[in-house]
Amino acid sequence: MLSDVQNDIFIQPFLKRWRPYDNYVRFSSPSIPFSRRLEKFASVLKPEDGKLKIQLYEGDDFNVIKTIESNVKAGKSGVGDKEVVVQIIGDSYTNGAFFKDALLIKGYVPRLKMVGLRRVNDMPDQFDEGRGGCTLESYFTVTKVVQRAYNGFWQPKGNDRYWGSTSFWKMANDFRKNPNLNPATNKSWDFGDLYNISRFDSVSFRFDENTGFLLNPHKGDVQFDNALNSFVLYNGRKWEKKDYPDLAWSFQYGKYLSMWNITPPQMLFEMLGLNDFRDKINHDFLKWNARLMEMKKSYLEAVPDGKFVICTPASSCGILDNAAGDFTTMQNAAMWEVRDNIIKTFDGQQSDKLFILDVAVSIDNEKGYRYQDGIQMGNPHPFLNYPAMGISIAAFIQYHRQ
Repeated sequence: MLSDVQNDIFIQPFLKRWRPYDNYVRFSSPSIPFSRRLEKFASVLKPEDGKLKIQLYEGDDFNVIKTIESNVKAGKSGVGDKEVVVQIIGDSYTNGAFFKDALLIKGYVPRLKMVGLRRVNDMPDQFDEGRGGCTLESYFTVTKVVQRAYNGFWQPKGNDRYWGSTSFWKMANDFRKNPNLNPATNKSWDFGDLYNISRFDSVSFRFDENTGFLLNPHKGDVQFDNALNSFVLYNGRKWEKKDYPDLAWSFQYGKYLSMWNITPPQMLFEMLGLNDFRDKINHDFLKWNARLMEMKKSYLEAVPDGKFVICTPASSCGILDNAAGDFTTMQNAAMWEVRDNIIKTFDGQQSDKLFILDVAVSIDNEKGYRYQDGIQMGNPHPFLNYPAMGISIAAFIQYHRQ
């Protein structure tokens, strides 16, 4: 939690409730002062380190069915003289800069430097690694088509360096030169293309505007030539075809940093899982968990003093009366499984520089969304709650910064 800021804790994403109209939830703490405790949420304005207790009551006899505790750490808002460098890897939440209000506008985190390949909208010197529609698996996949934003983490094993596809960088340059009109169609840009190629303007200039190839390639550079439908390797004199089978790739955070000359982040926040799991229940998390650990290992090999932070994805996906027709009750149950898996698998590993951060707890399942004619819009994106969701990240940075 963050000092001198309203920290909201909503019941629905915090505690699983199968009968919300029959049971009750109450918050308590011997050390944390609440500014309000209401039926669906509680708020804390002046948090202190301590424990938060939440109890689920059966509605007829008021017996306590379940009690859970959560540790609270309080970060001090607005303090810090040294630069602090962070990165967020995520999906459409990160692509839509859910963190911007808390991290970059309100001044909660002084001297913050965010790093990545994609410029944060309206923030020319701040960057992220958000890609709409992405799953964790997406970051363990070669990106070689325009319909998927370039991912610099998945690299060939050995010394070769993958820079993405020619068609992707050509289109990214087209957008950089003229964000209002697609020269290929002489019409406004298609939203799907913009979702993938936008916000790369700080790096797209490295590629030829007409061909999409690196302007100054070096031996060992690799791209996907869409015209040839093949990977090509620069041998020091020219590009030549080369086969890269699936097993020849791995997640290489250090190579990504060195290729793009990115300042190593002191804290790496990962916020994925919604696109992976929200449309069905009863998941096997073994492969997903293993990939998280692979990401963490790769990051800490490159940044030994870093902190790898797993953020809880949304476990409140909206109400049933939504424009998309999403079966949100089932989605909430599916995302509860994800939350439960994260806590049970990764909690208590701070000594290994692994942390869990409860970003999802600030999502208001009803008022956090936009409405039109009484129908909830934009599922599963609680746009109105984005400013609140960034507060926990700001608090973590402030608590752990030097």
